[in-house]
Amino acid sequence: MKTYPHNVKTIKSENRALIFNYLRRKPTSRAEISKGSGMSKSAVTMITNELIHDGQIVETNSAPSARGRKSILLDIVADYRVAAGISLHRKHIYVCIVDLKSRILAYASHKTSDWNNPYRLMDDAYREICGFLEELNIPKERCLGIGVSAPGPLDYVSGVMMSSPEFELFHNVDVRSYLQNKSGMPVMLDNNAVLLAMQQSLSNQYPYKNFIFVVVSNGIGSAVINNGTVYRGFRGFAGELGHTSIHANGIPCSCGNAGCLEKYISIQALQEKFGIPSYEKVVDDAYMGDHEANRILEYIADEFSCALGNAINLFDPDGVIIYGQFSYRPEKLFALLQEKVNRRSVITRTHPVEISYSRMQPDEASASVCSAIINRYFEQKL
Repeated sequence: MKTYPHNVKTIKSENRALIFNYLRRKPTSRAEISKGSGMSKSAVTMITNELIHDGQIVETNSAPSARGRKSILLDIVADYRVAAGISLHRKHIYVCIVDLKSRILAYASHKTSDWNNPYRLMDDAYREICGFLEELNIPKERCLGIGVSAPGPLDYVSGVMMSSPEFELFHNVDVRSYLQNKSGMPVMLDNNAVLLAMQQSLSNQYPYKNFIFVVVSNGIGSAVINNGTVYRGFRGFAGELGHTSIHANGIPCSCGNAGCLEKYISIQALQEKFGIPSYEKVVDDAYMGDHEANRILEYIADEFSCALGNAINLFDPDGVIIYGQFSYRPEKLFALLQEKVNRRSVITRTHPVEISYSRMQPDEASASVCSAIINRYFEQKL
């Protein structure tokens, strides 16, 4: 079935978006784009020639075709535009500039505790963005906008931070309006787990089209990717795995619930319960045969698999990808998780659901703050 649009008012921008969808994953030939998208070869040629003329894409290395003839590959011009990012976290913030291939061109990190006023923090972050652009000799007009990441819950539609646990500094702050008014640029606020999931989806590390992405750190963040796009729900709050209850009368959570997953397997929760110096030390000891360390991994797998089993039954993914500190020497923990999830979930009895760890590199993860802005550009919606 052909996937290209038929509305004459939008056909040009939507066909461009279809082409960008292929090129941002890897250099691709015109023939491959035509075959995959259902667009005619002449339409692909016309649009790609326009994009080459505009300086947005370029012809690059050729690749052998099935008949032995070399086909010319097309690729994105990475420095045609840039995007700025501000990552807001409880303990630190960072500011960055990335190109269209999500490569970091400038980066700086600061302690969140250096500020006691959210507006002064945003003022300083925007000032740093302007300084970066000047140092890189990039006119402000070439910057697509500012992506902002933060822990949830937040309203990505209105751009307002809500009552994120243990992040009172930004409670009920209208981040998007403030930064848009200050910068005159488009601003997009989104959950940091959602942005990491977007970045993961483009990495081609795994073949999953429908997966649950979980971030494990001092809290638990998550997102659901449905057929390559983020499943948002009614208002954008879908996928809050960390605040699903696994014990009805369990530990009270600052979100108002009790027994939330975050109160049991986040790194902070594990340190409080077991008095461990670090998760990495637990794993190293477990591989050395330490009984207590292996008991802690068994505990993590028990609690985590309860929440994952429920989520798998609800969303029917083909995979689960876990990002964060559990990716350290992951084989032992992930074998336990896979076994327990398979036992708990009815879905895994109908088709396999692989529990995997993210191989996203630190630079890729840092660049994810700009994912929403760059996505909008490639979707031709900026």
